[in-house]
Amino acid sequence: MIRKSRLESRNSLLASIALLVASIGVARADTRWFEGVYRNPALGFSVKVPHGLKGMTGDQAGPERGVQILLPSGGKIFVFGEPNSLEWKSPEEGVRAELTYYNCASGPQEVKQARIGSLGGAQGSLVCGDRVTKVFLAFRTGGEPIYFLRLETIHAHEVEDEAILENVAASFKLIRRE
Repeated sequence: MIRKSRLESRNSLLASIALLVASIGVARADTRWFEGVYRNPALGFSVKVPHGLKGMTGDQAGPERGVQILLPSGGKIFVFGEPNSLEWKSPEEGVRAELTYYNCASGPQEVKQARIGSLGGAQGSLVCGDRVTKVFLAFRTGGEPIYFLRLETIHAHEVEDEAILENVAASFKLIRRE
């Protein structure tokens, strides 16, 4: 009786693992790689992936919110839109809040105005050990969604990766939402 119960438990565990592996494969099947312009009509924006770099999307759970750009340094730029669920009153408030999510005692953070395409927004950065995070945030004129650009890199590549982030931010455009 005990052997049968253990065998049934083992088979149940193996079936669960097989199902999990299969579902991971299905979730990853929607991942797309591309070059050039990334368009997200659902959230109403487009952005250029710089020449020679690749963007990846479809890897997140839920609806597609944006794109991840892989940098030669190993860093990443994330560009995404989402509802203003925390109801920030300004992009500056949102950037300050976003930087507090990182558990790092790096001292006071400077948040300043920034341009994201034609939108006015805010930017701030955080240095945590050797890791550097830079965040841009803009609100769509007239309300939601809000748009984030986030760079994650290491200090040794901060200058060249930040230059790529600035180019991506400059290429940001609002498009008609569908």
